[in-house]
Amino acid sequence: MNQTTISPQPEAELKAAPQSLFGGPRMLYRGTNIDGATIEPEEGLWVRGSNLNDLIGAIDFASALWLVWFGQLPSATENKAIEAVLTRVAQQLLLAPARRRGVEAVAQSGAGMVQAASCGFLGDLTVLENVAEIEAATHGLPTGQDFIQGLVSVACAPHFLEAALGLGIRADEGASHAQRVLSAMGGVDPSALSLRVVDALLVAWHAGFGYITPTVLVPRTAIGTGVSIPQAVAAGFMASGPKHVGAAEEALAWLKTFSPQDSHADIRRAVDLALDQPGNLLFGFGHPLFVEDPRPPHIRSLFAIWGFGSRYLEIFDIACEQALQRKGLRPNIDFITAAALLDLGVSEARWGVGLGLCARVAAMVAHAIERRDRPAFGVSSKAARKLLATVPVGWL
Repeated sequence: MNQTTISPQPEAELKAAPQSLFGGPRMLYRGTNIDGATIEPEEGLWVRGSNLNDLIGAIDFASALWLVWFGQLPSATENKAIEAVLTRVAQQLLLAPARRRGVEAVAQSGAGMVQAASCGFLGDLTVLENVAEIEAATHGLPTGQDFIQGLVSVACAPHFLEAALGLGIRADEGASHAQRVLSAMGGVDPSALSLRVVDALLVAWHAGFGYITPTVLVPRTAIGTGVSIPQAVAAGFMASGPKHVGAAEEALAWLKTFSPQDSHADIRRAVDLALDQPGNLLFGFGHPLFVEDPRPPHIRSLFAIWGFGSRYLEIFDIACEQALQRKGLRPNIDFITAAALLDLGVSEARWGVGLGLCARVAAMVAHAIERRDRPAFGVSSKAARKLLATVPVGWL
């Protein structure tokens, strides 16, 4: 995918933006220099001073990764170098089947896909880190331990998730992270358009909420105890569930219930049934923070411009119209992800979760590193006592 230039930020914003994963002005966002959400005067998600919607569809995942870690977009050379390191680690993973056995064994014991995959990060990844370091040095990239462990964690995510499903390993295939994620998911069409769609979804999921999402908050907490970056990533994986990231799996499973013969009226009736049944949920709608998740409208517009979409995005449109009319509900990132994956030929519902986690590793790593050197409670004892006194009972 060709990298689209992002509009330059005003000079004042550039001065305020953090320039490195390891430094920069304090507390650009609430409690973090990395990313965060805004509610007023406009709902939005922000990464290193850029609106996330301005990044989705404009840059690929390798560029998003560099931006969230270092506060600036990579050069074309750096972008290619990142992909080269991720590709080299993926190739090495294929040559080391022992790294999959633990994941496969946990999965065979009855654990879920995500739980089993998280175990892969708990093994000895030294060989992979050595390979990544050599490849990074060859291409003129940083070779610091944090950067190398971060890249290894990103490269391992689709591989471990695929191993947890026991369907064979395809995640080594492809020259880009997006292509390997698509291969791991069983996507049937690795065309330029399909990879553009996968990159857009990965960028949409990779960051933007600061520390408030469990898959980022938990790694920030875990790293404070002195664990490694891969172990913090494993903790982030374990923090996903039906109410966080997991709704995409439920939405994908629901969308799969429709047959090619179902009419628009049939789709509307199915939405009504989900909305009217006591205790039933229409997964992929509503948001705990936003009145309207800002990402789906933007992504849907991009898909229309790109000419992407088939049966399931058609169902998406009808379901969204009906849910809005009936209950004022709007889709979140989970629902459009589910529809897009199905139109990409991904039939395994659990990849609704898997794709989100493959992307979210980028924010997990960035937040773990930012949090690691702070005091045990994140602030001084005096400040911690003051803050604790103001926390509402029952908040956490």
